[in-house]
Amino acid sequence: MIKVIGTAYRRPDFTQEQFFEYWRDVHGPISAKAPGLRGYVVTEVLGKVMGDLEADAFVEQWYDDIESYQRAMDSPEVAEAWADVPKYALTTGSFWTSTEHVLIPPPRVAKGILR
Repeated sequence: MIKVIGTAYRRPDFTQEQFFEYWRDVHGPISAKAPGLRGYVVTEVLGKVMGDLEADAFVEQWYDDIESYQRAMDSPEVAEAWADVPKYALTTGSFWTSTEHVLIPPPRVAKGILR
């Protein structure tokens, strides 16, 4: 699996609550249409423990492999998602492709809210 991880920053005219409401109710369903998307998690930052990086949230998306990810990035669905970002967020986030090395699996979470 390939995981894409990115930072997200809310627009200054959005409260934290408005930012996550828009992401959940509007942007999330648009992004969830990406072909080949296997998982989609948004993590709200509650506070920084250490380091220089600031963010309001982190986004994680999973694809079967790098080819599936690239096909998604070239799709009209993902183009629509990127076009929606400036409606609620800054476009200054950083994104990485990665693979996980699970040392202790996280606890099972509830069913997702978009499916």
